[in-house]
Amino acid sequence: MSYIHTLADIPEHTRPVGKLKVLSGASNMVFWGKLDAGTMAPRHSHPNEQITWLMSGRFATAIGDDAETIVEAGQILVIPAGVEHELRYLTDCEIVEFFSPPRTDMFPTASPANPYAAGS
Repeated sequence: MSYIHTLADIPEHTRPVGKLKVLSGASNMVFWGKLDAGTMAPRHSHPNEQITWLMSGRFATAIGDDAETIVEAGQILVIPAGVEHELRYLTDCEIVEFFSPPRTDMFPTASPANPYAAGS
């Protein structure tokens, strides 16, 4: 088992919002994404705590009952498990997202034995 990874090691997954790379452990998961302007993650919730770090770009979000707000590069969101939220990517965005536990609804094969969630 390899304990050290580089972004270049991780296979890229194409999704409707853009391109994602996924690295999973037993109790958490990290996504790196290049998301396309004009796409969105519609209002949803999941049983995973989520932390989203916007590296570049701008998006709009509404979390829980809060009004929509604009998120700028360098800002970090913390979304508790079970709280409804949505994101609209206003520009091309680069993000790093952390989930605990892993998002096996999106990447069902993710596990420490399959850290890159290959074939998902």
